[in-house]
Amino acid sequence: MPTGFANPSLASCRPAALHLAEEISHRVIDEYTEAIAILSSAASPGNVAAEPALRRAVDRLQAMAEAHRCLLVPIAEEFIDLGHHVGKLCSSLSRASLVERGIRLTVATDEIVLDAARCWRVGLIISELVRNAARHGLKDQQGSIHVTLSKGVSSVSCVVRDDGCAGSGLPAGAGRRLIRALTAELGGTLEWRSTPRGSVAGVCFPLVATSLAHSGTG
Repeated sequence: MPTGFANPSLASCRPAALHLAEEISHRVIDEYTEAIAILSSAASPGNVAAEPALRRAVDRLQAMAEAHRCLLVPIAEEFIDLGHHVGKLCSSLSRASLVERGIRLTVATDEIVLDAARCWRVGLIISELVRNAARHGLKDQQGSIHVTLSKGVSSVSCVVRDDGCAGSGLPAGAGRRLIRALTAELGGTLEWRSTPRGSVAGVCFPLVATSLAHSGTG
């Protein structure tokens, strides 16, 4: 489990990471606003379903907090298990927003030990790809998303698949630019394609960090 995480600063993050952190901050506000609305509804006089709704809100808040904690910039220079990091992140994302929409998120991974800074980047990329798959691939409808992490002789492959029907190409916007920028910081490549069975996004990067990608925490 990653330890020693803190909020990003100008000294520790590159521009792409900073922009993504800002985007995440906006999402935090939106998600907590949604949870507060659930609590407000539960507090309405005469609402016999108050207790289940309150429990649901608490569970979602806890899951959101866990997910956002995984996306904070690491301040400790250590090596961690990428699969464990991504698995915990995906579990939190699933409980925070996917399960109630009938979206099943699964993870399959090899044992991959990387430095915390690169694990953090991979987590950010996968978080964005999972959100894109839910929003654009599945159109926020029921379906499944599968994350696969594979270690080769000299590279790591991360693939996010959904069984939806998104159009060809990665959806335009800040998310696409940030995913590409973070992939470049890993010294990797990004591929996105649509198939008759859904969308597939893949990121491949060197197992051993290059001097450029490894410099700095962000």
